Parts: sequence; C-alpha cells; structure tokens
Amino acid sequence: MLPTLPAMELRPLSEGNALQRSYARWAAPHYARMAPGLGLQAELLDRFLYSRRGLGVWLGIGGAVVGTSFGLRSADMPWPLAVALSLMVWLGLPLTMLAAWLQPGKFSFSAFRRKLLGIFTLAVLGGLVGFVAGHIGRVGHIDPALLADELARKGALLVPVTMAAAAAMLVLMWGVARVRQELLERVQTERQAAEARLKLLQAQIQPHFIFNTLAALQHWVDSSDPRAAPLLRSLTAFLRGSTELLGQDHVTLGAEAETTRQYLQIMQARLGDRLAFDLQVAPDCAATVLPPGLVLTLVENAIEHGVSPALAGGQVQVSAAREAGAVVIRVRDDGLGLAPGWQDGTGLANCRERLRHHGDGRGSLVLQSRAPGTEAVLTLPEAAR
Repeated sequence: MLPTLPAMELRPLSEGNALQRSYARWAAPHYARMAPGLGLQAELLDRFLYSRRGLGVWLGIGGAVVGTSFGLRSADMPWPLAVALSLMVWLGLPLTMLAAWLQPGKFSFSAFRRKLLGIFTLAVLGGLVGFVAGHIGRVGHIDPALLADELARKGALLVPVTMAAAAAMLVLMWGVARVRQELLERVQTERQAAEARLKLLQAQIQPHFIFNTLAALQHWVDSSDPRAAPLLRSLTAFLRGSTELLGQDHVTLGAEAETTRQYLQIMQARLGDRLAFDLQVAPDCAATVLPPGLVLTLVENAIEHGVSPALAGGQVQVSAAREAGAVVIRVRDDGLGLAPGWQDGTGLANCRERLRHHGDGRGSLVLQSRAPGTEAVLTLPEAAR
C-alpha cells in the first residue's frame, strides 16, 4: 500500500476551465492504469500544478529557464542549445525525478539494464543534435566540411561526455527510485507488523472475559444450579452479537455499549444481588468510533478486581458524555479500589496499545482511586474519533 499525499482542498480538474478539463480528459486513462494510491497522488499533484496555487511553481520554473538561458548565452552558447539545456535542467530533470519517486518499480536497475543501449544511443544522438544546433548557431547554416572538421576535433570528447551525463542521470534516477522503494517497504513492513500486533491484541480480548463466564456456567451445570439455563441462554445471545462486533477494526460507542450491557446482565446473573449497574450513553456520543472491546474490558476489570472480591459486592456505573471537545467515557465501581503498587494487566495493556493506534493517537486512558472504589476515564478527542 502506498502512503498517499494529504488531501488538498482543490476541486477536480474536470470541473475547472477549458484547459483543465482538456488535461483531465487526457490524464484520466493514465490515472486508471496506475495503482490506486499512486493514481491518487498523481491526480493530487496535477490538481495543484494546474490550479492558481500551482501558478507560482510554473512562474518559478519559467524564470529559472529564462535566467539560465541568458546566462548560457552570455557564455557564447547558441540560443537553441542554451534553451534546450535550461529546459532539461529545470523541467526535464524535476519531472524525471518525480516519475522515479512516484513509480520506483519502473526505475529499478534491472529495468535500466534492459534499456541501457537504447538510453545511451538516445543520449549520444541528443548530443549530436545539440552539436549540430550549435554549429548552425555559429555559422548560420550547415557547412558540411566545417561540421565534419569540428566533429573530427570534438567528437572524441562529445561521445564520452554525453554518455557520462546520461550515466549520471541514470544513477540519479535509480538512487531516487531506490530511496522511495526502501521507504515504501519500510512503511509496508511497519504497517503489517502493527496490524498483526493489533489483531493479536484484539484476539486476546474474547477469551479474557468469556472464559470466566464459561467457568461459572460449568460449575452451575455440575451442581445442577437452576441459574445455569438462563445464563446459558444469555451467554449464547451475547456471543452471537459480540463475536461479529469484536472482529471489526472499529465500532461505534453505541454498539459497544449494547455489548457491554449484555455482559453486565450475564455478570449480574452470576453475582445476583452482589452486582448492580447503571449504563448511560449520551445520544450525541453514540456514533463515536473506537476500537472494539475497550469499554467492555474496563467494565470487566471493575467487576473482577473491584466488585467481585468485595464481600458486599458493589455497583458499576458506565457513562459517556461530551466534555471540552472530547467524548469522555467513565467506568466507576465502589469496590475494593486499586491495590498499592498496582500495574496494568493484560486487558489494560491491550487497551492502551490499541488506543495508541486509534485515530491520531491522542486518546487516553487513566485509572484513579476513588473513595470508595476505582474510576477508569477513557478520553477520545474529536480528532481521534
């Protein structure tokens, strides 16, 4: 996957003036033949270059070509050759480097090796054309005898210099393409590693809260407890809805809250009067996007480490509301509270890791002691949603 350029607030060229529309029609099939990410980058560049914002770039290139041409002409170089060299340096070279950057696969060493003879042949022919243009500029016409004499005297230098210049250009293009390719490979490797790590963390969530319930269910079945059948029905309904939810990369807070409510109902069936809960999500927060299982894990921790160990049980309160430009989710219990010197367990560590990769990474998770109990505060800034 190619990293893409930031989206620019520029309308498509197909909606612009006659020149822009004409260019858009010509460029559309070329975009279509490119990889999706590459085509988007090329289109964004074109939209910039052929807009008013890109006018400064063209003026700069034009000024550089004119200034370089006059400079070369002042050194007694013929106008045609001076302009040609100026265009090659200020227009041809940047376009070639841009092509090597956008499509590094076409500028690999193997690709050059297959076309090497043709490239050097064109370079020598270009040098000869420039030599003849310089001759015409000096003499005013083609003098075969004089041209042959000049070629005899300077040809030995013309060919190696032209080939050296072509070789330098090839090395430069290959270098740009190689740097780009390495960057793409590094981005792809890092992205694959991050995705694999996040998939592993996500896969660890389901056993973390499901197996505890299954253990209780097995105990009730073995002891013929009448609560086993209702719990099994509740657990079946919960798994049917939550399995699909937890398999997604992102979920809405509304969907997460519903899964959490089902989990709390199952835990209430297990703990009876020892667990009470209250879950309130403000309507304007329901569409907030977050990694699946975050709230669920916090609620599980509140029950497992706060309410369940307390002799009298306790209450779990879950709320979500907007506060100072962020969606703030609070999970509070009135159980035993944080133990001295406590550290994150697997569930909390997974939550922090997945939160770090969510949005722009500005989300935060803070656990703090209350009197009594513990409160977990999950903050999702607007930009991180």
